[in-house]
Amino acid sequence: MVKLHAQGLVKFGDSERILEVVARTKDKTILLSRDEARVLSAIPDAYATNATKIRLAVSLPEKSVQQILDRFVARHFVVAQDGFTDGAIYQITAAGLKHPQRHPDVRLAHAPRLPVESDRVRAVLSAIRDARTLRIRDLKNALEIPQPSINALMQYLKRKALVQKTSDEQAAPYSLTEKGLDALTEMARRHAA
Repeated sequence: MVKLHAQGLVKFGDSERILEVVARTKDKTILLSRDEARVLSAIPDAYATNATKIRLAVSLPEKSVQQILDRFVARHFVVAQDGFTDGAIYQITAAGLKHPQRHPDVRLAHAPRLPVESDRVRAVLSAIRDARTLRIRDLKNALEIPQPSINALMQYLKRKALVQKTSDEQAAPYSLTEKGLDALTEMARRHAA
C-alpha cells in the first residue's frame, strides 16, 4: 500500500491507520478518518442533535467532535442550525447519508433536551398553533387551566421565547415564535415515538 501510495495510485482515509480506508486516487469520494466515520455514523437521520450528544455517543473529546462537525458542515455532510439553547444542532444531509463510510448500525446520538417537556405546555402550544393566535382567557377556557396557572405558564413560555404577543396591547393575543413551532414539532415527534 505504501508503494502504491508513493506512486500516486491510492489515497488513504486515515493517515494513522493507513490500511483501514484506502481508495484509488481517481475515486472522487471524500475519505474519512476513523473518528470522522464514527461521528458521521452517530448522527441520526430522523432528528437533529447537538455536539454534546454526539460526543457522548462516540466517546471522543469535545474539541475533536466539534472540529469534525465543522469539517462536515464545510463538506455539506451535515447542516448546522440554531438549537433550542445557545448551541447549534446538527442534521445529516442526503450527502452524509449516502457516504459509503457511514455505518447505520452504530449507536446514534440522542436528541438534545427540549426547553419545555410537559403535556400541559404541549397542549398550550398546540392550541396556539391551531388557532394561529389566542388570548390568555381563550386558552384558559379551552384548556380549563386556572387563571393564575395560565398566566404564569404564558410568562414562562414568553421568557423561553416560544410565544410572543402579536402587538403591544395588554390584552393582545399570543402567537408561536419559530422556536416555539420547532419545539412543538419536536415534542410531537417524541410523543409519537
